[in-house]
Amino acid sequence: MTVAEAQASRAAGDGVWRCEGEKVLRCIMRVSANKVQLNFTNKTYGTINSEFLLNCAGPAGQTAYVLKKGLKPRGGYLSKVITCPKRLQDSAIGIQRTPSGSDAWYTPRIAI
Repeated sequence: MTVAEAQASRAAGDGVWRCEGEKVLRCIMRVSANKVQLNFTNKTYGTINSEFLLNCAGPAGQTAYVLKKGLKPRGGYLSKVITCPKRLQDSAIGIQRTPSGSDAWYTPRIAI
């Protein structure tokens, strides 16, 4: 993410959802200066056996936090508000990753 993209994302203000995905809807929103909210929704008839993570990045590097494993069929839902730690508060991205780690799908990256 470039500086201009980060400033534009921040200028968009709090409360703007950014989403990706059709079978599993992956959404992220900046809640406040250091908090993000993630929503993952299963829209299929099968259980999604994935890990759901948040990655916070900043001048100190990046860290991924596992939020949950698996989503129930048809409307299985995960919604969390997470505070990224100091020095990891530049950007955030939500991740859906297969248990083997061979495939991953992402929310849009946002500035926090």
